[in-house]
Amino acid sequence: MDSETGDNVQHSNRYCLCKGLVQPGQTDGSGAMRVDAAAGVTTDALAVYLRLARPANETPHGTASAAEPEVSLFSLRRLDAAPPLVGEVYECRTTAPGPGVPTGLFTVDLAGPRGVAWVAVLRVRVAAPRAAMWQDLCGRADALPAVRLLQRMHKHQCDQAGHVNVQVFFDLVDEAVAVLCQEARVPAPRLHVVQARAVFKAELFAGDVVSVHSGVRGVDALGLDAVHGIVHQPSGRLACVVETRLAWLDASGQAVPSGTDAQSFESGEIGEWGSLPRARAPAAPSVPARPPAAAVTSCVAVVDSWDADTDGWLQTRALVDMCSTGARQYLATIGLDGARFAHEKITVAAIDYLIEIRKRPRLGCNLTLRSSYLSGSSKVIRFAHHVIDSDRGEVVATIEIVGVMLDLMTHRPMEVPQDVKLRIEAAP
Repeated sequence: MDSETGDNVQHSNRYCLCKGLVQPGQTDGSGAMRVDAAAGVTTDALAVYLRLARPANETPHGTASAAEPEVSLFSLRRLDAAPPLVGEVYECRTTAPGPGVPTGLFTVDLAGPRGVAWVAVLRVRVAAPRAAMWQDLCGRADALPAVRLLQRMHKHQCDQAGHVNVQVFFDLVDEAVAVLCQEARVPAPRLHVVQARAVFKAELFAGDVVSVHSGVRGVDALGLDAVHGIVHQPSGRLACVVETRLAWLDASGQAVPSGTDAQSFESGEIGEWGSLPRARAPAAPSVPARPPAAAVTSCVAVVDSWDADTDGWLQTRALVDMCSTGARQYLATIGLDGARFAHEKITVAAIDYLIEIRKRPRLGCNLTLRSSYLSGSSKVIRFAHHVIDSDRGEVVATIEIVGVMLDLMTHRPMEVPQDVKLRIEAAP
């Protein structure tokens, strides 16, 4: 069969364009990826290819290209391999059009652990670009761990100012942790993030392509220390470094020993990963064990099904989403409400997150967020959230956020407004 219909596909020397974890919303009743999800993933994968095939400086960062190519699905063929299941790793691969293939037609195959499950033929209404090679992504910086994810950012993942939301970074990390554990063959049960430190270094916008490089820094009987670099492609610019402590959980959501040690990993999986710098020690004062008397209730929520992972535990992304809501409510109490942000075209952008999950909440758990001021400087506001199990009154997590005042017209730091400083000083 011919290349135009996607038959006779060669699977060697193909370029990986998209790598991720099958999500519950992409699956049918049996937990297998649906055909419509496969169509969407392969189409998005080719859009990644086309973005990477352009010179890194062709379009100013954060702006749309007038020549953004139009990608449409021409055909989708189901092959013999079983589709990837929820929680399994999938990859999409392609080649540039060769001799005899109509201009603008590409084949993209979608593979899971049991082989290639679908082959898509996609039409692109632009001239065929050069190939964007997976090896190029791995080699853009020294001492980076392996690529665990390669994905494109979308508008629904951005905030009102057009920046990719903080919770999306943690969603990428949760996904990358699962991929790392599968590829490094970490023994079951599943590892979860119990501590995280995220330092943001560059903004990301809708349409940007990111690779997530994840590696292990250390292993002990209680879990792993892993680091994740979120890198803008094709520029190679480091957007965020997230250091995580990963652990196994007991039935109550607390970390427990596992007995796993460094011998369980290949030597190439463990390293310092010098291109992903360690975060500085957190500033003083640290987050207190309990919320202070001056703390305000900034969010009340319940862990719903879309907040939980496949095991029923609250996802890190959902925890950060709750904290983002709480942050906006807290900032309003000190004079920085949504109306002011919109009128003055300013915001408070998080540049540093420190998360400690003492007991991970489960599906159905009622949660209350209590927020309080920690410290600050001329351009920085540092505050904390205590996440409380509303039914038991127990603090299950703490989150420290360092936010910088940002002028959205110039995207540069600015002074904290004087009236906000006075409100903070006047607080008990």
